[in-house]
Amino acid sequence: MTVVIDGTEYLPASEVALQLGTTETKILMLLKQKALGGELVEGSWFVTAASLACYDAHAQDPEKKKAHCGSGCSGCH
Repeated sequence: MTVVIDGTEYLPASEVALQLGTTETKILMLLKQKALGGELVEGSWFVTAASLACYDAHAQDPEKKKAHCGSGCSGCH
């Protein structure tokens, strides 16, 4: 379920966890580390679709994953 907030697409943290094959706790840790970008909305965390796409694109390359896709993806360029 994609949610659009101020023109930005977000996915619920629980859905992101399923897509990445991990736990919601791990997603919250990645948000805190700024490896993913997101927002807390009415008590629930949402991850930007763009940061998820970037993170997922670099999941196989630990060096590129360090690019921190939280606020855009400098590693994709």
